[in-house]
Amino acid sequence: MNNKKIDLFEDNELKIYSERNRKPEECKLPSDILVPVKDKLINTINTSEDAAKHAIENYGDHNLQNHISDALNSNEEFKALRGNVPSKTPKELSNYQKKYDRNDHKTKDEADKKIKEVGTLLANGQELFHGGKLIDTKEGNELTLSSPLSTTFDPVIANIEAIHKGKAYDEGELNINIITNKNSKAKCFPFRHKGTSFGHEKEVLISSGAKLVVNEKKKISETTAYKHENGKDIKKVVPVYITKIDMS
Repeated sequence: MNNKKIDLFEDNELKIYSERNRKPEECKLPSDILVPVKDKLINTINTSEDAAKHAIENYGDHNLQNHISDALNSNEEFKALRGNVPSKTPKELSNYQKKYDRNDHKTKDEADKKIKEVGTLLANGQELFHGGKLIDTKEGNELTLSSPLSTTFDPVIANIEAIHKGKAYDEGELNINIITNKNSKAKCFPFRHKGTSFGHEKEVLISSGAKLVVNEKKKISETTAYKHENGKDIKKVVPVYITKIDMS
């Protein structure tokens, strides 16, 4: 079970361009006037950190999400990873994905047991994203997972998760974690990302037992975090971090 690293950026970079309106002389059909054209190169994404920064600065960006979906669709390493687990998602993992509740210990325990039973190992060096504070994130701090951890190939999803239901407000920071596998023996379950209700999340569920160690925490900006509470919207300015975590 020697899985290979799935690289969605280094060998498959994404170039982001500004756009302008199409000129009449550039149109072959009348409807072409409605289609903008690429103008100037404004960003090149070829690392996970590049992707995380772009996701933070461009909430819900479809260009990056489409790039990752297309890359996964054509990625032989991802196909091999999926080939090591059941093609149909076991009900214990489907329940976890559909009904996630951090206080539902029974569902989490059942999911964890199933990952260890049918899951596979990530390749050494594999990078995944998670949105929100995982550890009291200072360099060298560590955490051993006692329940499954949801991660994703898509930093846009991680960023949405870091904000969802006032999470960044409550945590006092917006944090995108880049988790790098360092020969961990913890099993994982990569969910299907086509033909399912939650496929867009591009989720990989990590079993308990994985050890997470903060390698670097970098502040990149500040942002306004919002929360709806007691019938009103509240907000505050919070720091924005990218945290690099090693998993063993």
